[in-house]
Amino acid sequence: MIGFDTNVLVRFFVDADPEQHAAAVQAVGRLSPERPGFITQVVMVELYWVLSRVYRYPKSACLAVVRALVENESLEFDDGEGVVRALTLAEAGADFADALIQGALELFSIDEMITFDRAASKKLGWRLLAAEHANAR
Repeated sequence: MIGFDTNVLVRFFVDADPEQHAAAVQAVGRLSPERPGFITQVVMVELYWVLSRVYRYPKSACLAVVRALVENESLEFDDGEGVVRALTLAEAGADFADALIQGALELFSIDEMITFDRAASKKLGWRLLAAEHANAR
């Protein structure tokens, strides 16, 4: 199994440096179900962030990249089911990183998630922690 760093996947999807793009395409092309690549959730979050923030990919394009990776039979993930679940939640409107966190909450049977993030509270059912409660003693 071969682990993939974020920068290799970025170069695979973005042809900003032709030599690195070619090397990344070749590395991915050598993978097979018998000799798969391995991608961590941290790499997935970094990849999504770089594509959306640095290269200004729209959310739909970033999610298409995630889906392409998840559907590649020559790739394995530290929590593939969590990535698939996150993809579904993100396609329904949640932030991708928050959706990955939600997957971990479900995996470990966490009863409640508290946040100051109003959007995550609405989209994922997390409990919104009011600032006045945080200052109470």
